[in-house]
This record gives sequence, structure tokens and C-alpha cells, in this order.
Amino acid sequence: MPATPSAESLAPILDDLGASPADFAPTAAGALPSDAASVVVPARGAAVRDALPAVGERGVVLAVFDGEPDGVRLADLREALWPELHAVAFYRARADVTLRRSHGGGSSLAACPAAAEGARTVVALRRTSHVLSPEATREKFDANAPGWDDSPSNPSWPHFRWMRRYVATFGLPARAERVLDFGCGAGWVGVEAAKRTGAALSAFDPSPEMVKRAEQNARASGVASVDARVGFGEDPPFPSSEPFDVVISAGVVSFSPDVERWTDGLTNLVAPGGTLIVADLNPRSQGMRARRRTRPLVPVRELNAQTAEAMRARIERRGFAFRARSDYQLSRPVPQLMHLNETKLGGALSHPLVWFNALGSAIDGLSGGLFNACFDSWVLRFERRQ
Repeated sequence: MPATPSAESLAPILDDLGASPADFAPTAAGALPSDAASVVVPARGAAVRDALPAVGERGVVLAVFDGEPDGVRLADLREALWPELHAVAFYRARADVTLRRSHGGGSSLAACPAAAEGARTVVALRRTSHVLSPEATREKFDANAPGWDDSPSNPSWPHFRWMRRYVATFGLPARAERVLDFGCGAGWVGVEAAKRTGAALSAFDPSPEMVKRAEQNARASGVASVDARVGFGEDPPFPSSEPFDVVISAGVVSFSPDVERWTDGLTNLVAPGGTLIVADLNPRSQGMRARRRTRPLVPVRELNAQTAEAMRARIERRGFAFRARSDYQLSRPVPQLMHLNETKLGGALSHPLVWFNALGSAIDGLSGGLFNACFDSWVLRFERRQ
């Protein structure tokens, strides 16, 4: 069995990760690692866990396999190390080239000297606490903000429009004075709720770029009163002394590093008798379970997603009465068909897929949620007790 390679022999990978061989210098016995301290270890769960004390908060773990194991084996390693570590990329290091795959896609790098004696597969992992940190979250969403904007020219636009309306109007009162979009992204869910109720819209997001777009989108959609701020759910930028009669949070809790603090921040902003609507991913759906079993890389929010049952219990403990649940966004193969529709079919299936999703959610609602494993997302509605 070849020896575990040195950091220097993985130079193209380190460069891709923004690291340097100096980050991998051995830590003196008993000394605390620097913030960027990193390690190269064999790709075995026990070996990685034993090395964790030497890894800094912004450090990287390079777990090295001999050869090119399949996606299931790589996924097994990722699962074994969650939630302490999150896989951010993997590399197939061959004699002539290094093939890179990350959450953003694939590319080719220069060959690694470590592959001279045979192919290696290197999985890059970072501390989950860093991946979910405020700084990393803000940086990620600032960079991705343009992709969250809406455009009727996008073949998936009918689905996104249906989805945001489905969540925004799930038991929404006919009239409201103040609506808060809790983690607004580009602002579309809050815009729908404000337009339906005639309310003044408040919103916040960790990303300054998202906040700017949310305010622009709200005003362009005809929302007269908009107050958009930068902030995190664990410490919202609106005072709990001025609560809202409607609070909506869609697709946010799965990004939280501290779900209990996040839930406190959410529920403290709902006025007595007010409506709370929460929606997020379903980690128990058929599609999500299949992805975790077979894919080496899974977005951190899918791994960090909370079940509807767990969120319901948290919110009820904070003085809320549960009113309704629904499931939406059919699981596989519908997302795969949506991708095919967007990339190959030019939108030919856009409206049929929306109708299929809407019919599925209606049937699930009539059944009392018997088919929730067939859906990738859930939505809950509560009323704060007086």
C-alpha cells in the first residue's frame, strides 16, 4: 500500500483550495493548531477523527484513497465524518491530470506528483462550523446572488413562481399590516405575501447583495413600503419589542449553525395571535436519501436539514399552536426532469411539471401527509398563542 502523500506532492489541489504546504506543518505536541492548520490523512473515518484536534477552524482535511473508489464509497466516508466535517470537493489525481469536482461543477488541474506511483482520490473536507459560519454564508450568497433573481426567460421560472406562491400563501391571512421575510434571499416569497395582504414588507438576509436585490425586486413588484436589512436568523436585525403579525421563513433553517438560537430569533418576532409560516427541505424524502447514499458531494443544507416533525416540536415548545402542514416539490424523478427541461428541452415541460407538482401537493394534503416521503420540501403554519 503506497504511503500517504505529503502536502507538497498535492500542490495543485492545495492551490485550488487556497491552501499552502506551510499550513500542513506538523503541530507541536500539546500546542493548539493555528486557525488554518490542515492535515493529510488516509481516507479512513477513524484516522480522520484522530487527526481532528490538529485541524484549525479554517483548515482543510485531505483524506486520501489509493485508486479511484466509486461514489458510494466516497459518500460513506462523508457520512461517517458528518457533522464534524463537510466534504467540499474531491479530486481524481492521475499521472497526467487531476480531475476536480466541487459543488460548483468540474474542471481539470495540473497533475499531482503524488499520482506518479498510481492514481489517488483526494476528498477535501472542512469543519462544518466554518462552512456554516456567518462569514462563509455571507461570502457564498453574495457570490451567488445573481442566480437567485427571477426571470420569465428561465425555463424553470413557472416552477419557482408556483413554489414561492405556494409557501407565501399557505394559510396567509387576507389582510395584514406588517409582514417579515425571515431570511429573504432575493425577496420573492415576502413580495408575494405583501402583495396578497397589502402589508408593509420587512426583510433581512445575511448577504448585503441579496438584501439589495430583495429591496429592488419588492419595489419593482409594486410593494410600497419596504424595509430590508442585513442580518442573521440567530440575531435578527429587528427588535422583538416590535413583532410582526405575519412572519415567513422559506428555505433558511437548513443554513443555520445553531437551530435552537435560530428558532428563538424566528419565534420572538411573531406578535401574539400572529401567523408563522416555515418551509424547508425534507431530509427523509426519497430523493434526498438517494443522494446521500450515492453522491460524494451533497450541499451542506441537505445534510443540515431539519425534519418537519422536529421543527414543529421546537416551535410548539415556544408557545405556538400548530395549524397545518403541507408537502411540496415532488422528489425524484421530478427534479431530474426539471433539469432536463431546462438544459435540453427548452422549457417544453415547464407547465406540465408545475401542474404535476401542484396535483401531488393537493393529494398529499387531502391524505393528511401520508405521502410526505415523495416530496423534497415541507411547509408548516402556526399561530402564536395570545
